[in-house]
Amino acid sequence: MMKLDQSNQGRRARWLTGVAGAVLATALLGPVDARAQEAAQPRPEETVQTDGEDAVTIDEIVVTAVGTNISGVKPVGSETVTLSREEILRTGVSNVADAVRTLPQVKNLGDFREGGTQGTANSQQGNAINLRGLGAQATLTLVDGHRLVATGAASNFTEANQVPLAAIERIEVIADGASALYGSDAVAGVVNYVLRKDFEGVEASMRVTNQTGGMEYSPSFTTGKMWSDLGGMGGGNVLLAYEYTSRDPYLRSENPLLMQDLTRYGGPDNRLSGTSATVAGAANIYVQNADGSQNTTLPRAGAYTYYGLPTGSNVGLSASDLLVNEPNLTDSAYYTDYVGEMEKHQVSLFANQQFGQYIEAFVQASYSKRETFSRSLNTVVQNVTLSPYLYDADGNVTSTPNPYYISDIPGVAPGAALNVQYSGIKDFGSSNFDSSSETYSITTGFRALLPYDWKMDASYTFGRDEACNYCQTGLNLNPTALQYRINTGDINPLSSEPLTDEQLAMVLGDNVQSSGNGLDDIVMKFNGPLFELPGGTVRAAFGGERNEAYNYNINGANRTALNEFEYDTTEATSKLERTIWSAFGELYVPVIGPEMGVPLVQNLIIDAAVRYDDYSDVGDTTNPKIGATLDVTDNFSLRGSWGTSFRAPSLPDVNPYAFSVSYSFPSSNSDPRVTNGFLNLPEAGLTLANVAVVMGSNPDLRPEEATNWSFGADLELGDFTFNATYYNISYTDRIASPDALSAYQAGLYPDYRGFAANILPVNNPATCSNADLSTADPVLQEYLGGTLLYGGISDFCAVNVLVDQRSTNLAATRQDGIDASVFYDRRFGEVSVNASLAASWTMSNDQQVVEGQPFEDRLGYYNTPIEWRGRGSLGANWREFNGSLFINYTGGYTNDLAVDSLGNSIDPQKVDAWITADATLAYATEFRSPAGGFVKGLRASFTIQNLTDEDPPIVITSQSAFNASYSNPYGRTFNAQLTASF
Repeated sequence: MMKLDQSNQGRRARWLTGVAGAVLATALLGPVDARAQEAAQPRPEETVQTDGEDAVTIDEIVVTAVGTNISGVKPVGSETVTLSREEILRTGVSNVADAVRTLPQVKNLGDFREGGTQGTANSQQGNAINLRGLGAQATLTLVDGHRLVATGAASNFTEANQVPLAAIERIEVIADGASALYGSDAVAGVVNYVLRKDFEGVEASMRVTNQTGGMEYSPSFTTGKMWSDLGGMGGGNVLLAYEYTSRDPYLRSENPLLMQDLTRYGGPDNRLSGTSATVAGAANIYVQNADGSQNTTLPRAGAYTYYGLPTGSNVGLSASDLLVNEPNLTDSAYYTDYVGEMEKHQVSLFANQQFGQYIEAFVQASYSKRETFSRSLNTVVQNVTLSPYLYDADGNVTSTPNPYYISDIPGVAPGAALNVQYSGIKDFGSSNFDSSSETYSITTGFRALLPYDWKMDASYTFGRDEACNYCQTGLNLNPTALQYRINTGDINPLSSEPLTDEQLAMVLGDNVQSSGNGLDDIVMKFNGPLFELPGGTVRAAFGGERNEAYNYNINGANRTALNEFEYDTTEATSKLERTIWSAFGELYVPVIGPEMGVPLVQNLIIDAAVRYDDYSDVGDTTNPKIGATLDVTDNFSLRGSWGTSFRAPSLPDVNPYAFSVSYSFPSSNSDPRVTNGFLNLPEAGLTLANVAVVMGSNPDLRPEEATNWSFGADLELGDFTFNATYYNISYTDRIASPDALSAYQAGLYPDYRGFAANILPVNNPATCSNADLSTADPVLQEYLGGTLLYGGISDFCAVNVLVDQRSTNLAATRQDGIDASVFYDRRFGEVSVNASLAASWTMSNDQQVVEGQPFEDRLGYYNTPIEWRGRGSLGANWREFNGSLFINYTGGYTNDLAVDSLGNSIDPQKVDAWITADATLAYATEFRSPAGGFVKGLRASFTIQNLTDEDPPIVITSQSAFNASYSNPYGRTFNAQLTASF
């Protein structure tokens, strides 16, 4: 554990923290006799003299993320990393999620995070923590040890910014499997936010930052009160914190790294690629070269020739009016936000009250409302066709010539439709995402002191979340309606003139994906002493939990040719519910204590826990954990643990109403099982088949499983403290979408890289009718007869192969590594100096794509955990001033997705390490009346992140010039904060 600062300010912080520990110990344990307390915590103690009271003995602070384990007992065998409030403030971060991300154990790989690294998969721009790079859903997030309601529609996650920064006392992170204590999701570890229960007074703060590219303003207000007695019932306290955040949008065009055109970095110009282009003004026409030759003028066009349309209404044009290989292009960065505009309100409340000597009740509540507006070009640029003849209202071609059609374009067969790239940018600029999330959670409960020093803990958590995850209001372009209106002649796709309001109404509307999530969690726990051993008191805990959860999704889009808005699902039809019954127990055994006089052993403690969880929909699981801590001396200890963990599929994972898609297309493959392809090319060894693809949620999923073990050591040597931990994780049955389609298209018969079970031949009978699915092959009946929200296959009788790409339990990961840290704290007269260095070394990360296939080394690649991450700090305190310098190290890795300037794959490229520096300067003082008036204290701080304005390493892929998982594009940023207490 980090040694505490010895300055005046540090001593004040230590005293306040000690009082907090006393209040919390009382709240959790009730009155505990000195002998039992000493047995539970064989650690150094300190004495604090309180005004008007006898001296109070306070143990070293222990983790409050007690979950379902023994209250007041420090985690045995596992290391807990604690970020104190002062440490968090020194980092200058703007929210609690970013505070956790400063730890080297946190990998931002695939992270849900503000900044759009998840694209439309995180359209509400939420945050989640990803320990070890094993996925955000493998990290459990708690507030004061209690579970939180999930958010999200197609994918669930726990919002990491659950409480305002103003309400945080400290953050505790256990980077070890802990399902035996906490249940599902604690595979990589646990993050617990501890509220400021010891705060008394009023505090107002204002923070200004530009850490996400745009300016962000965040005022907050905190008030608290503590009392020793209330009407003869006993002591208690209350805390209320409110924080408001307003963030400006950050348009991608403000940073060249975020542009589509990456030629300045040696990358491709993604404004045009094959038949895809970002078009502004008038449209483009593209024609495939009959001889397959490549376009030498526009290499990114491949085997296509482009014809740009001139500015104007473009009615009655001839081929000579077209601009050969001069397409109308723009960069989508001018219309797309990297970080959207946001407004957020957050409230946290905590209150507890003693009722006599034996009962204490508490309530902890939080509320968060986040609204985000993001501009985007999603669904605005469309490829359409322009036929030589108009269609009637029923979709039948007529003999009426199309007035917009252009004849005699080279390469276009007479009477063939034109391939047109139409852009709605001229009509309405960006599309938009009006995303929102409203979450509230209330936990109430009581603690009772029972006979024989046993205690009962009971709590009930009521949590609800409603979110509009993917909500486009009024500006969602309906491709089906657009093509229909082009066919009927109502819209000229070649014109650069904006559409009229009447025309816009024909093709625009809403696209809504909203969701609701609920949590009702009841926990009851008994814990206390069993009997005495020479080493101390054996303690136990046991109890049970009943957890009810639900998820529903409302999906709607403009799908019909007449632009009629349809809801595919409602709350009633899509709601999926789950009930979990759990039982747990834990035994704490102090085998050896100091009084036994065993050579080289001060303390030996063994802790064993087991938990059983029975899910109403995905089965049951039992997870044990055993840990041991050996204190060799007062300054040197060893620890180790072994256990199993699991992650149950989230409700959206198993709810087809959350996400499900089907579509079909022709594809070539040499699979001899495909016997009824509609075009045989024996001379090429190919069969062209109609392939149907089904993807999305899967009701047949089962829990992921993991085995975790670790051992480590802690050493205090003078002013230095050293910690090191080796960890090993074997993570199986991981839920993922199989890449079966790529395997099929590669023609790897018969094994398909292990995806043979996902590739199913279809043999429709001659009597198959597209009007009746029951006449089709039973394979199609099974897959297409279920819930499918998006897409659809109208001509299923022509399907020859079905590829199942729904999420399934198929992957496995084996990872091990070492976490190490060193802390230094020394006082020189009026100056105290502190320094730290923490690093996480991932030694191996082997991944198995599907069971039965060999493991592959996937350490240090573009989309996998990197080998090294570290952070160092150097700080000094002098009177009211303190300053800190931080060095952040993100190790190098291999870009295995590298492309050249034409977008072609090239050999993997080495990516250099990214090293940045942050600096914070702060002033804090307390006033003595009347000098300070009604202001009792003042704190001002200024932080510069990326002090030297280091650019992120250039990492060229087909879509980007840098890797958002391991760097950011913001450059030098700042954070200024002023806090006054009253």
